[in-house]
Amino acid sequence: MSIAAALPLLTLIAQGVSSPRPSIGDAAPALAVDDVEGQPTASPALTGHITVVDFFATWCQPCKQAHKDLAALTQTFGDAVTVLLVDVAEEPPAVRRFLAAWPAPRAARVVLDRNAANAQRWGQDRFPTTFIVDGTGVVRHINRGWGPGYQARMARWLRAMMDAQGNTASGAAKQR
Repeated sequence: MSIAAALPLLTLIAQGVSSPRPSIGDAAPALAVDDVEGQPTASPALTGHITVVDFFATWCQPCKQAHKDLAALTQTFGDAVTVLLVDVAEEPPAVRRFLAAWPAPRAARVVLDRNAANAQRWGQDRFPTTFIVDGTGVVRHINRGWGPGYQARMARWLRAMMDAQGNTASGAAKQR
């Protein structure tokens, strides 16, 4: 990633500028994003289903590991969980190259936060930052960074949310 591409996010961080970052139990902030071609696209729906919102960057090594873990989770949970990958402050060609080498999880939607405004609104302060939003649009879990146990923690949170909602897909996920 070039310095010019990272400048919006780095400037906000260096200046200490932030909006109130959502906490667990808060409504998920709105997303104003572009598609992977760089064109404005409809705001992703964050209600009606459990959604994993992952803020990442193509140059981030831990993001690649989280990307693999999210792919494994989509195999486990199938259509019961929606995955939204939000690339922060990069240009479409870099994201397309990344996706060619690291394909998005099955049925995941990839969008671009080209000026890092969404990352700021969501309180993303490191890569990756992963939010789990319930079917009513409320943030239920936040994972900042990646490390050992990421996949197991995400699976545990998702199963608990599905059990709380009485989702039958949780039973299938437990059997795998």
